[in-house]
Amino acid sequence: MVKAQWTVVSPHSGDLEEDAPTNFGGSGSGVDMNPTGMRKKKKKILDARTKEYREHKARLESRRQARQEKKVSKLSTSVKESIESFGREYLLAEDNMDILRSIVKRKSAKPVKFSDGKSMVDMFTASAIVQVYDKVNPDNQAKMKKMVNGKQSQFMAIQDLAMKASK
Repeated sequence: MVKAQWTVVSPHSGDLEEDAPTNFGGSGSGVDMNPTGMRKKKKKILDARTKEYREHKARLESRRQARQEKKVSKLSTSVKESIESFGREYLLAEDNMDILRSIVKRKSAKPVKFSDGKSMVDMFTASAIVQVYDKVNPDNQAKMKKMVNGKQSQFMAIQDLAMKASK
């Protein structure tokens, strides 16, 4: 046997009676739709005629200027580094001691040009030669400089000397 379910219908309106109303009343019903009492903050619109806007504009412009200066400085340094890393320094009439110092600074091998050819010099060799060069007296520095800028065989002699001195 199946039990029947009964619903209560209002005899006056013919509608179903509910325990609670489904929606709160509209305006004037006395029901508060904001129980916390906090209001939404209104967005503050900056008017171009106010002092606040002029201050805001000045802040924006100063930040933009700072960003532009950073861009330029980063760009110029990266361009300088990339130009130096081309390894074409030997084409310029430059002292080979400066090239050896740049090899030590950049921690990479570079070609060094001599009167009878060119040769790749690694960081370890360049570092040893530069250290010995810095420790000797000015007369010997002049001799070393002449040999480093001379022929490959002279450079090899300086290299042997630097390796023996570094041990």
